[in-house]
Amino acid sequence: MKRPKIDHAAATLELRASGLEPVEPYPGVTSKPFAVRCIQPKCKGHVEPFPAYLSVVRSLAKKGRVGCVHCNKRHRANQRRTDMIRLGNMLPMVEIPDVKTAVRSWCLRCWRICEPGPRLDNIKNGKQGGCEHCGGKRRLSDDVARQRAREWGYSPDPDIPYTNDATKWPGRCLAKGHYCEPVLNSQKRQGPCESCADHGFKPHLPAILYLVVKPDLVAAKIGICEDSPKNRRLYEHALNGWITIETMRFAVGADARRVETALVQSWRARNLQPVLDNGYGYEGYTETVSLNATQVSEIWPAVVGIAERVLATPHVPLGPAR
Repeated sequence: MKRPKIDHAAATLELRASGLEPVEPYPGVTSKPFAVRCIQPKCKGHVEPFPAYLSVVRSLAKKGRVGCVHCNKRHRANQRRTDMIRLGNMLPMVEIPDVKTAVRSWCLRCWRICEPGPRLDNIKNGKQGGCEHCGGKRRLSDDVARQRAREWGYSPDPDIPYTNDATKWPGRCLAKGHYCEPVLNSQKRQGPCESCADHGFKPHLPAILYLVVKPDLVAAKIGICEDSPKNRRLYEHALNGWITIETMRFAVGADARRVETALVQSWRARNLQPVLDNGYGYEGYTETVSLNATQVSEIWPAVVGIAERVLATPHVPLGPAR
């Protein structure tokens, strides 16, 4: 059903709700442009009016975005900057015009400047590490790495050498002696021990292993989460379009993780690659497989078989800390 036509006053109200104000009269139809300006005094669009379509303003409003082209451009640039820092551990030294442009950046791991620097799209889809010098994996001396691990709150296994700050390094937490496998580059975001965390998956507590599918990606995903009333993982997956197919409960989360790891390794051994979303990675995409290459009816029996083998050979954790 078409919306009724509106007058200039009604159009002005819609524009103001989207952060704009008219400079010339509304033409009477949403498909004709007319001059507007941003209501933010410091925005370029406030000083320099620009043409806008009311239909486009409405479309942006549905997505929770303002109508000003300059504000939207600045918002996207800020988001790209945030993604570069969060995903690549790189601090851009210039504005990132788009995801396909290499930008001069400062590595937040080895503190060296990369020029021309990485591309954000390559970082997102896993084709490129952030830093050209350390590959996004800072390398410390073994003594320094162990000292930082102890300061963080865990003691690495003395028999396992340090590799880099992006590789799991088994050890035991200093607080309660739990076995843990943290990576050093996550020390600013979380503690080293999953078992000591206030919430989320814990390897020593009950867990759920689940299989979900997403029709628009033609993908299946295996995952694990805590088995408790506080768990929202499957609910969040549902909000993102994933449909739960099967679940399996485990008395110990470590066993669920072993099943998940073994299944994903079997996919990769068969050269079944993870599924990207329009060429980009997303949270948990490394545990996905294309349903063009396999079927749900094949995946779950494989899960059951792996689970039987895992439960028949109990996991032996790291020995007592020395």
